[in-house]
Amino acid sequence: MKKQISICAAAFAIVGALSFSAGAANDITVKIDDKPIEFTDAKPIVENNRTFVPFRTIFESMGAEVKWNGDEQLITAKRDDTTVVFQIGKQEMKITEDNKNTMKVIDVAPFIRNDRTYVPIRFASEALGACVDWESNTRTVLIVDADKLIDQYEGKFTKMDSFLQFAGGSYALNGSLKLDMQYKTAMGNIPVMADGTLSGVSNAQGSEFSGSLMFNIEVIKSAIIANEGETAINADVEAILNSLVNTSYSAIKNSSENMLYLSGSVFSQLGLDSSTWAGLSLERFKNDLIPLGESSVLNYMKKSVQKITLYTQPDNTVGTVKAYLDGILSLCGDDAFALAEDGAYILNAGGKANLVLYYDQGGTILSSKLDISSLTNGVSVKSSLQTTQNTQNYTVSMSGLKIGDINLSINASKSASQKKPTLIPNGDVITVSLK
Repeated sequence: MKKQISICAAAFAIVGALSFSAGAANDITVKIDDKPIEFTDAKPIVENNRTFVPFRTIFESMGAEVKWNGDEQLITAKRDDTTVVFQIGKQEMKITEDNKNTMKVIDVAPFIRNDRTYVPIRFASEALGACVDWESNTRTVLIVDADKLIDQYEGKFTKMDSFLQFAGGSYALNGSLKLDMQYKTAMGNIPVMADGTLSGVSNAQGSEFSGSLMFNIEVIKSAIIANEGETAINADVEAILNSLVNTSYSAIKNSSENMLYLSGSVFSQLGLDSSTWAGLSLERFKNDLIPLGESSVLNYMKKSVQKITLYTQPDNTVGTVKAYLDGILSLCGDDAFALAEDGAYILNAGGKANLVLYYDQGGTILSSKLDISSLTNGVSVKSSLQTTQNTQNYTVSMSGLKIGDINLSINASKSASQKKPTLIPNGDVITVSLK
């Protein structure tokens, strides 16, 4: 997805917004949707390097209904289907959205001073779906009520939403996999080929799979002899090769961390015991479309919009957020799909991602195909995900890696399942890089 957004820059900007000296707190300005907020009897102040504002002013300015429970010292703000609860002196807040409760740890606690109750402006605003940033030249906290803007895009992503539900969701997979790798050594390439099984579950948070792997050791042995001679196959090498005849593996994909964790007997020759996992970053596999783990495009908008940089256009922050949302609309909104002669709807995202959807006469997706390609630092990654109502087939190829070229294919049956995958490995994790 093409967007001029630096997540790191946004993070530092927010930290900068909330980390200024207490001596100059009186000249802090707060803007919501490009309009200054008037604080009448109590001004924003700085405490513990964070900006605090009177809770009633900030919440009511965002259209929330505010309540104060003096006995329990609870601050409650309710807007539409979202309720936010702070407690004086507690570094956590409770967010209830669509009847689902979430507890979020915050790094500073609300407090009372001079009979006024103060809340940390960043957490208070973001809890109601706002985007927050800091403009240092004018010492202004910039807030955009993004939720209000996002509501305007309701109903404009029906095709993409149907695909996210079709290819995502909670399900079980059972099938086979095939690995074909050209492992690069100083003496020459060694073909590493294996067939295996796959069984596990997947949902929006991640996946958990396990299975067996059977390597073709005769092909490996022949390559070693061709590269290094007959004497290279000694007793130790023979033992390693024999251990690969029938091995096992376990895999965990954590979508929020964008990490893949691998373990099992297949890694024992790398020095990993049964309680140790190899961790690989999946950043290079990110696509330009909405992640499959999302329930809807609007849900993705609500999470990603809070990372937008606002300070570059401090007088047009609403326009900045609107441009970002319009970019998503042009990328994968309903009007971005073209109708092909065979009845398929095709979405082409800048040549890096291509999505094809086939519907039945009732408007239900029968099958989909998502192709993604990227080229980063000389490493080419191409993947294809084909999904029907009962199957899911995935292929990925990587070339340009220092360790060699890799091709992996998975063919599996798909069935509904509410079983939740394990997302955190039980044991030590050693970070591994595919370079």
